[in-house]
Amino acid sequence: MEDSQAPARVRQSALPWVIVALVVFAGVASVIWMNNRIEALEAANAPHQVLNGDETQHTLAALQQSLNDIKNGQTTLADQVSQLQRRIAAEQGERKLLSDQLGSISGRVDALSSSNAEANTSPQQPQRNRRSKH
Repeated sequence: MEDSQAPARVRQSALPWVIVALVVFAGVASVIWMNNRIEALEAANAPHQVLNGDETQHTLAALQQSLNDIKNGQTTLADQVSQLQRRIAAEQGERKLLSDQLGSISGRVDALSSSNAEANTSPQQPQRNRRSKH
């Protein structure tokens, strides 16, 4: 009886080892398959990444150009503002000069008016005196 039980025990003890071996084999096969699948997906995405890199560099170059254009525009506007400030300062100087000249002329006109008024009043008094004497 012991002989018939020995092969059954060997069969029972070998069955778990066969199952473990199949599971290990399936696990290794799935890891290898997934690794190959991942590499295939990465290879398929690689041209898109290079293309995205080219697009990124093109976009970056366009942004650099826009930034340079903005800086040039700011420089041009700053020059125009400086030129306008110089013109305004020059015009203010001219206005001051004209105002001073107008004040001087106004003073002369007032002086002439007052001397004319004095001249008109002074000769009339002697003429009245002359008439009264005659």
